[in-house]
Amino acid sequence: MMTKKKFLCVFLTVLAGFFMCVTVHAKSPVKLRYFTGMTASHYFGSDLLPFFAAEVEKKTKGDVKVEIYPGGQLFGYQNGIDAATMGAVEMGLTSLGHWGGHNPVFSFSDYFLVIEDMDHWFRARDDVHAILEPLFREKNVKLLYYSAYGGNGICGNIKIESLDDIKGLKIRAPVPGAMASLAAWGATPIKIASAELYDAMAKGAIDAFSSSWSSMYSRKYYEVAKHAVGPIWWTVWVNFINLDTWNNLSPENQKILMEVSIETEKRSLGVMKEFDKKSLQKLGEVGTIKILTEEEKQAWSEPLRPAYAEWIKKCTDKGYGEQAKKILELLYEAR
Repeated sequence: MMTKKKFLCVFLTVLAGFFMCVTVHAKSPVKLRYFTGMTASHYFGSDLLPFFAAEVEKKTKGDVKVEIYPGGQLFGYQNGIDAATMGAVEMGLTSLGHWGGHNPVFSFSDYFLVIEDMDHWFRARDDVHAILEPLFREKNVKLLYYSAYGGNGICGNIKIESLDDIKGLKIRAPVPGAMASLAAWGATPIKIASAELYDAMAKGAIDAFSSSWSSMYSRKYYEVAKHAVGPIWWTVWVNFINLDTWNNLSPENQKILMEVSIETEKRSLGVMKEFDKKSLQKLGEVGTIKILTEEEKQAWSEPLRPAYAEWIKKCTDKGYGEQAKKILELLYEAR
């Protein structure tokens, strides 16, 4: 008969084995690193991304944790896209235009006055998304949701009242479509990264720059440029996840991520409008702002038609001409 001492020894051994087994098989949370080049002071970094991360963690009961790396802490826009396609990072936020080097169709929102405002974009959103989603899958990412990005203008130390005032100016643009648009207006487009823009303007390397009202405010560009005109440009921003990472999530967590994506997308429009209002107020306090009328926007769009046609040709040459034409058609119908 087993003595009490032997029984206790066997019991403790079994108990230790049980806890070791529990420890080994304990489920670790899925960590999703979320990169963007947008600064933490922008509403993307201060509101939308933290909201998304908190909701995902809450609704998955801690099963999925999203780690946010704004301001290029982990990757910038271009190298982050490459990292996401290869699976070196799980999630990202960039503009559609940053994907233009992978497929020219993604560049449609790079061109000035193609999109009238974010309300216009969201009217066309579902139909255009049906075209874009399979193109993103070709690049091994899944598009989760769109973030409303505010109006863009031209800002500098020269007042721009008409298209004639733009001719000959050296104006910064971040992506090829914007550069083509500026060239169509007679400007000399110069590509400069956002992080280098403040110094370039302060040192007189450029006369003006194209950027959003929100970036002019959050990056304090108004300190080196006092006059703004617009809106001339509304870009589309995309939030995506590596496709292999997505496929490895449980169906339950996939469902939750999509629910939170829809919530965050809806939230973005209201946050964007409020931030644009605050940004324009600040810009008006330190300088001047010319808001284009509908008639002026129509007149300014006429010289851009050859640039749009050239974009369709680029897409056609790559085998995506029908998708490009359809996107412009859908945007025109949604006006």
